[in-house]
Amino acid sequence: MRNHPIDRGARALARSAVVLALLLAASGSAWADSPKEPDEVALAREAFLKGTELVKSTQWAEALVSFEKAAKLRPHAITTSNIAVCERALGRYTRARKTLRRALAENEASGGTQLPEGVLADNKAYLTQIEGLLATASITLDPANAAIGIDGRPLEVESSTGVPVLVSGLRAPGPGEAPPAATFKVVLDPGTHVLTLSRKGFADAIVNKTFGPGSVTTLTLSLDKLPATFHVGCDQPGAIVSVNGLDVGMAPVDVSRPAGKYRVIVKKPGHVTYEAEVNAQAGESVDLKATLPEEKRSLTSQWWFWTGSAVLLSGVAISTYFLTRKDPDPVRPALNGGSLGWTVPVP
Repeated sequence: MRNHPIDRGARALARSAVVLALLLAASGSAWADSPKEPDEVALAREAFLKGTELVKSTQWAEALVSFEKAAKLRPHAITTSNIAVCERALGRYTRARKTLRRALAENEASGGTQLPEGVLADNKAYLTQIEGLLATASITLDPANAAIGIDGRPLEVESSTGVPVLVSGLRAPGPGEAPPAATFKVVLDPGTHVLTLSRKGFADAIVNKTFGPGSVTTLTLSLDKLPATFHVGCDQPGAIVSVNGLDVGMAPVDVSRPAGKYRVIVKKPGHVTYEAEVNAQAGESVDLKATLPEEKRSLTSQWWFWTGSAVLLSGVAISTYFLTRKDPDPVRPALNGGSLGWTVPVP
């Protein structure tokens, strides 16, 4: 029956204490090059020895702290290798891979004098094993410039040539960051991870995903746009608000709409209408305060003007009539015809 990669790794971890013992023996000459050790060298040796003892009792996390302290005081390829072994034992494979590569680089920079041949071979074997355990995810983001973080940490760019390659678990905790391209690869430890995506104007997305050892996964992660929100207030009570011609109620009122251009109108009888053109972005909150000054009516629009005018016009008509009418002919007395009873008008 074929052994699972993690099972093989667990058996290899049982040999780590032996490896570290060899590293400790090799480190003796590395720190004994001065008849009088500086304080920092003495402290580094003490931290290194403590880490080795902790490894023997498989207290990997505590040993890691001791080795990191020793490396900070006195950097050495052997100490770096010990850190990598602890990280590997704790299942932090991306970190162990990076640390092993650093140990090999430090050894090469020293001319190959810092790592014994057997330890060097073990480190290379560990690297090969870890490469087979790591999971790979090919991710495409929509929108392309969304920020992504895994397990509360931003990703580290390992390669930006062609399809970018990013690695999880290496950087300090912090918010996610936008990747170099919309499609990229992520190298991560096998197991369950929390992927967090965010972008202004979009709803955050949280994805829980389990990745098997050595698995290759393709993911498309999309974010939903947030609506724009309008808050419309007014200095006049009872004013009616409309958005793109649709009555949405009396001010103050809150209205949610998809991102885009809108025409907001606030009106009230007897007042000047308020109008605004708004280009709202996704997730944006637009605060409008409408001011409706009282409408100033012209003289001819007042009812009392037309009532007074009617009286005035009547007076004008009467005056005009008397000024322009033709006087009637004067009445002339008729001539009395005497007893005959008839009259003859005077021409």
